[in-house]
Amino acid sequence: MAWLYKQKGKSKNWWLGYRVNGKQVLRSTGTSDEQAAQRELHKVQSLFTHHRDGSLTEELYRALTGKGLPAVTLAAELDAWLDQCRLNTAPSTFSRYQSVAKEFREFLNATDKGPLLAKVTTADVSRYLVQKRNTTAASTSNVLRKILAAFFKRAIAEGRLRDNPAAGIKRFKAQKGERVKKRSFTLEELAKLYQQAPDDFWRYMIVGEFYTGLRMGDLICLKWGNVDLAGGMITVEPDKVEGKEIHLPIAKVLRELLTARRAAQGEVKAKDFIWPDQADRHQRYVSGSGWFSNQFYNEILVPCGLAPKRDASHKAVKSGRDTKRQLNEVSFHCLRHSFVSFLKSTGSNQAIAKELAGHSSDAVNDLYTHVPEAALVAAINQLPEFTTTP
Repeated sequence: MAWLYKQKGKSKNWWLGYRVNGKQVLRSTGTSDEQAAQRELHKVQSLFTHHRDGSLTEELYRALTGKGLPAVTLAAELDAWLDQCRLNTAPSTFSRYQSVAKEFREFLNATDKGPLLAKVTTADVSRYLVQKRNTTAASTSNVLRKILAAFFKRAIAEGRLRDNPAAGIKRFKAQKGERVKKRSFTLEELAKLYQQAPDDFWRYMIVGEFYTGLRMGDLICLKWGNVDLAGGMITVEPDKVEGKEIHLPIAKVLRELLTARRAAQGEVKAKDFIWPDQADRHQRYVSGSGWFSNQFYNEILVPCGLAPKRDASHKAVKSGRDTKRQLNEVSFHCLRHSFVSFLKSTGSNQAIAKELAGHSSDAVNDLYTHVPEAALVAAINQLPEFTTTP
């Protein structure tokens, strides 16, 4: 960990050596007295012990870098992070970050006076996440962990923090009762969903999700500028796949719904949302797609007999939910699963299904370089119809 030595023929003083992240650091103790040098060695070893326990002290940082950490409070750093996020993230994502920052600040009683950012430990972050895990699913708690890790990572990159207190926290594992495998809808179930849809918006959402595979938020916030009715193509950069533009052929039934919607709205501009009220709600509220997912569950899945009615005790409270959400094997997102499943079952290869679904991992990108538009159109046209006149 750390050691003492003398440089032969150069100095009578004792030198101190140690390694940090694989790099060797050598510095003079400033004394030729071995006992004094041993005390300095013991001091540095104690600092490293505290560091392993998750507490990065000002003293340790000075020992490792020769300079002090900026005296930045956790509250100030959270505010600076949110200011940056406001400019670089979608409104719904920013709302989520804002909610996490508020909860974490309240949990640690953070104010303009303290605690300092550098004083936040792994134990502090772990206690917050464990508390959240008591009322949320493992997946939700893991998302919170990921958000906080990104927050601390930014502070490290900008020189205000040495180590990430969230990095060493293990992911939560779902308990047996929480593990529900999602499945695709059958064609008969898709027809039930469409017939049960309470209005034109939800008919659009069901049809749009099945024939495009877009995620809920992307579909709610779709603008007329993304839609080329004459050319039969939707062009969009999905919110979760930054920098990747995908082109989706418009299926016949979806084209009919969009044409009717455009006629009902009258004159529109490219920047106008197809569903302005719903897009506004999605972007303004912390819940983002959550409110719409609940509406789909309560007003469509339950009446169709595809999900049990949720316990009335499951309600929102100041810190999130008072009980863990009841899980079900189908949800709105399963329409996206259905989109991919039916593409494959009707003869489309994996590369076409991945291209249309907008997946962007390295493993997926290795499968193809470009899929011809004609192949995409043919794949969409092979999808079955399930709609009837409402």
